[in-house]
Amino acid sequence: MSITFINLFDVPAGTDEEFMRFWSSVNEYMRAKPGYLSHRMHRSLAPEARYRYANVVQWESPEAWEAAHDDGFRALVTAPDLPEFTSVPTLFEVIHAGSVEA
Repeated sequence: MSITFINLFDVPAGTDEEFMRFWSSVNEYMRAKPGYLSHRMHRSLAPEARYRYANVVQWESPEAWEAAHDDGFRALVTAPDLPEFTSVPTLFEVIHAGSVEA
C-alpha cells in the first residue's frame, strides 16, 4: 500500500528563491531513496496564505518513508545556513478516491 506524505511550508515573504533552492536539494536527495514514487510541489495562488507551499510525495510504504529520513537527510535539514521557514509534515493513507470518467 503506497502512502502520501504532505508537508505544508510557511515561508516568509521575500525568501521564496532561497527556500526553493533548499527544498530542491532535499528533494533531489529523497528522490534517490528506495521506495520514493513521485512528488508534486504546490504553491498557493493566494500570496497571503499561511502555507504557501505544499509538497505532496508518494512513497511505497511508511517504512520506506521512514528509512529515507536517515543521517544524510538530517544533515541537510540541520545545516547552519538554512532559510527561515516552518513546516507541518504528515503521512496520509487514501481512504476515498474519485475521478471524472471520460
